[in-house]
Amino acid sequence: MAVNDSAGEDGLNVGWFTLIIVTLALFIISIDITFLNVAITTLVHDLHTTIFTIQNIIVIYTLVLASLTLVSGELEKVLGRKKTFLIGSVIYGAGTLIAALSINSNMLLLGWSILEGIGGALMWVATTSIVIGSYTGKRRATALGLVASIASGAALVGPIIGGFLTTYYSWRYAFGLEFVIILVILMFSRAIPSFPKTMTWSKFNIIGALNSGLGIFLVVYGLILLNNPNTEYLSPYVILVGLILLIIFYFDQRSRLNKNKHALVDIRLFKVRAFMIGNIARFLLGLVTGGIRFIIPVFVQTVLGYSPITTGYTLVAMVIPMFLVTFTTGKVSVRFQPRYIISTGFILTLIGCIYLINVFRLHTSFIEIASGLALLGLGAGIISPHLSNLAFLCITQDKQPDASAIWNTNSNLNSSMGTAILGLILLMGTFNVLSVEKLVSGIINAFYVIIIILFLGLIITQFVQPKKS
Repeated sequence: MAVNDSAGEDGLNVGWFTLIIVTLALFIISIDITFLNVAITTLVHDLHTTIFTIQNIIVIYTLVLASLTLVSGELEKVLGRKKTFLIGSVIYGAGTLIAALSINSNMLLLGWSILEGIGGALMWVATTSIVIGSYTGKRRATALGLVASIASGAALVGPIIGGFLTTYYSWRYAFGLEFVIILVILMFSRAIPSFPKTMTWSKFNIIGALNSGLGIFLVVYGLILLNNPNTEYLSPYVILVGLILLIIFYFDQRSRLNKNKHALVDIRLFKVRAFMIGNIARFLLGLVTGGIRFIIPVFVQTVLGYSPITTGYTLVAMVIPMFLVTFTTGKVSVRFQPRYIISTGFILTLIGCIYLINVFRLHTSFIEIASGLALLGLGAGIISPHLSNLAFLCITQDKQPDASAIWNTNSNLNSSMGTAILGLILLMGTFNVLSVEKLVSGIINAFYVIIIILFLGLIITQFVQPKKS
């Protein structure tokens, strides 16, 4: 298959094989976010560690993704899309190999959380850019639709794949599978077109990159420190330093924009009301879904004794409605005001949470938990695509890359913060031993917090301006 060596801004319209190769990367990154959540108790046993350590490892993976999303976008301009993608693939592949061979939690942290996080951030950003640059017109719309479907599908099958391999073989095989896919990507990387660099190293906003990445990391890491009685006193200071760095980042970017200098991201986008509301609501929803992916597996495995594969089915009960309802987005969005659609979604999630609070006990059935999660997932599935439409509604084409970078950073950040915050509430008071009674109390408390978060989201959406007819 012949592929040109360079690409213009109008796209190459190359064959579909390019799309297959780059979306393989997106598939394994998306699976990576979910498949180990169903193997938490097995990881604790195999690596002779604690549930708090595994929680930290899970949080740090999505945190590294969030911290490096903006930086990866900047590197892509200097290195080129293809080179950024391939460097990310090599780093990610090394991470999967180390994770698969882990003999302790430190190896898993290095391989999965750090190396796969770095590689995943580089691939994640480059994948979208490669797809947009490779196709035009209807082919581009089709390609982007397939990219979204692959990401959603990976979230759907991730818990099942992780649960199946952990139950019948080993969680290590999941990383082995990812390593094989990385090898396939590298073997057929010639199918990926090359794109011209758009920026030199001299323009690279290194200060902005350090302040944003380190600031995001420290804020969430400060929350992680609360999980350990020996480090919780450090938490306020770490969070404070992170917030200071993010404030410096904000004013530095604003100053650069005022002086017509290159900025890491156009922070003026936050002045767009729909974009601001969409991001806040997306952050709140992500806190909930990210946290649930951690607290539900801990509860059903520790309290109810579920196997990893049954735990996977439990999470899928939430993901299936989320996946299916997205296909109605186009028809619904033209018939109803965004405020009403998104509000309906938040109300459904609230009903699901209230139901779950009333069924959590020492002998809760699979059907009871799955039913509540399905209702919660239905609401989240209604909210997510319409928040995206809302956020990008008033964004001009030239600002879409910056808006996308902010949106993707938000998506990974809210997941890591949700795991940290809701995991802390679930495990509070169980530092020495995992008491099932305390876990039942903990998950109920966590869902009370979830209800507060969702209610805030419902209130915020009332400020969405009506769509002009």
